Amino acid sequence: MPIHKVRELHGLLDLPGVTRYHIQKGDKPLTKEQKEHNRKSGHPAELRDEINRIQLKLCCLLDDKLFVAESLQYVASKMAGSRIQTASPEIERMETRQGLTLSERTDILNARLRDASLGYQTDIETLRMLNRYLISQAHSKPMEYPESDTPELFYRAFKCGNHGRHSVELGFRSSNQPLTPPAYHDGTLLNSLLVNKDSLTNQCEGNLPSDLIALSDSPSRVLNILKRWGHSDREGEMIAVINVSKLLAMQVLFNRTTTLAEKLGMNLWNRHRATGLQYANPNYWVAYRWIPAECIECYVSEIVLRKACDSRGIDESNYDARLSLDEIVASKFQSLSM
Repeated sequence: MPIHKVRELHGLLDLPGVTRYHIQKGDKPLTKEQKEHNRKSGHPAELRDEINRIQLKLCCLLDDKLFVAESLQYVASKMAGSRIQTASPEIERMETRQGLTLSERTDILNARLRDASLGYQTDIETLRMLNRYLISQAHSKPMEYPESDTPELFYRAFKCGNHGRHSVELGFRSSNQPLTPPAYHDGTLLNSLLVNKDSLTNQCEGNLPSDLIALSDSPSRVLNILKRWGHSDREGEMIAVINVSKLLAMQVLFNRTTTLAEKLGMNLWNRHRATGLQYANPNYWVAYRWIPAECIECYVSEIVLRKACDSRGIDESNYDARLSLDEIVASKFQSLSM
């Protein structure tokens, strides 16, 4: 379901701009119909923009609440050792009353926003506490690594406004939220059957919302990706350093794109095979649905990551070279002290 359909179910589609406004010309008065049209649509543009801003904020909050509710159920099931059999929350169509003035709609939206906020922060703190507990208990359980050379760290470069959703409290969520359900699967992403040819092609080549989140195990590749971004998108600490052991403890499903492509019988693009899957490579991994905030060790800037690579003699073409978490943290502290 496209994201605009989710907003439609919430009854929160953006209000269109006014295309016509009737103005009295000369001594001829406006008709009753024209006056009614002006009453409904002739409000200041600022009020219309304010409504759209509140609607977007409310839609994001409702999506967040659905994500948190499903995540709480998922984590509680993992702690209990069996899936909790309760109905998953679903989005039901919210009918929008017709004929309201913009002021009346604003009042209703503010009331919905206030009600939706009740208990939200408590739910987030509860989820984060359970996440930390689940990670702390993982040392007593054997971990199943999805690849024989699963790395210690993943990196995710991100910028505001892109498909993948991020917050300091919840971490990363797939761009198809809130429509991506948790996966109650104890194996790997590879054998979960959650990824097919279409979804992998969309993730690697397309631009539609996805259930998957892009990750890299190569600091060099991340730096190369950032070189193609605009200058403003490269400012600040917009590279997340993710602890893979904690992902495994949270039972987040992930695999290499090349491993998934091979499993699905998909050829990879090369100079001699123009029809193969593009952009999949051994450093490009994908995770399903979420990267919990508790799995993110730190955020670093492009400058910090580059300095960490320089200190190890890692250039931008050395895709097999790795950094340890200690080396990255040391580079970050060194940058802060300058």
